[in-house]
Amino acid sequence: MTAGIILVLSILLLGGVIANISDRLGTKVGKARLRLFNLRPRDTAALATIVTGSILSALTLGILFATSKPLRNGVFRIDEIQTKLNETRKDLTKSELETTLIKNELEEARAELASALTNLEQVNQTLEKALVKQTKTEAKLKRTQEQLSEVETIKARTQEELKRVQEAKARTESQLNLTQNQLKNILKQKEALQQEIEQLQIERQRLKQN
Repeated sequence: MTAGIILVLSILLLGGVIANISDRLGTKVGKARLRLFNLRPRDTAALATIVTGSILSALTLGILFATSKPLRNGVFRIDEIQTKLNETRKDLTKSELETTLIKNELEEARAELASALTNLEQVNQTLEKALVKQTKTEAKLKRTQEQLSEVETIKARTQEELKRVQEAKARTESQLNLTQNQLKNILKQKEALQQEIEQLQIERQRLKQN
């Protein structure tokens, strides 16, 4: 920045010096009434002023070119610099477009990520509910298994009691059959005794009659 300011100030200063020198030289030529190329003194003075200014300007540019490489490169490579500038602008425009596209893609990715996070949160909530339900179901299943175990135990006890009852029934039926057989024998003996008693009574009657 400082070098640019110095360069501008130098050009302005040298421009003022050139203008002063050219004016004085033109004034001296005009007063001397010189003629060049059959021109009038006034035109000769103007020509001398123009030539002097051109020479001094050329010297000034030569000094500036010799002392300032950026100025030299800027003047003689202005077309190349302009081309590169245009290419740079195109690249910049392209980069801005790509940046815009990347930003849009980034926004879409953020939106998709937010949606995915929302879905994940919903899935987590659903999973938590499912885990709670599973815990309750497992507890209920455990209680059911315990109840089933109790029922199986009661069933086993009932079967054992039923078996004992059936055995007792079988023993009772056997005793009943035995008692019935004994009763039949007793009845037969009773009938036989009654017959004997009747015959004894008949014989007794006969004896009484005789």
